[in-house]
Amino acid sequence: MNLLSTILTAVITSGLVTTVLSWYLKSRELGDQRRWEIKREACLEALEIIDARFADYDWISDGTHPKVDAQDFVSTAKIRSCFNRLVLACNDSRVPQLFEKCLNLQISNKEPQPLDIGTVVELRNAIRKELGFGKNLSTEVSWIQYINWKHSKRHTKKRGA
Repeated sequence: MNLLSTILTAVITSGLVTTVLSWYLKSRELGDQRRWEIKREACLEALEIIDARFADYDWISDGTHPKVDAQDFVSTAKIRSCFNRLVLACNDSRVPQLFEKCLNLQISNKEPQPLDIGTVVELRNAIRKELGFGKNLSTEVSWIQYINWKHSKRHTKKRGA
């Protein structure tokens, strides 16, 4: 009877330990996944904000102002919220630092440096690294300024109605 009691105790104990350990690992995995999702959301929002900032910037190329498609305004509160989430969630400080640089902020009484369109590429690649998406990527253009649509937006709406 002692042997049976010992075996039953061992089976119950190992089952309980396995259940608790499994629950702990699953909880930790879900926490890590949620933290990654917060980081991902903040990084994607940062890129959307930079698109709006770049669309608003007074670009000059060869002495002329190139066409830039307008984009919706982003409030300072939304930008601050995104920045805070980047600072809290990112392991590498390059992501929030490049976000700052792309915003072309005026810090203290210093005039901001002219915005470099290539900085968004650095930001994207820092985000790729932060999210574990692999090596740096390059594209033909740094940022899409203008789309030469075949039909105007107004004409497209009429066609779709």
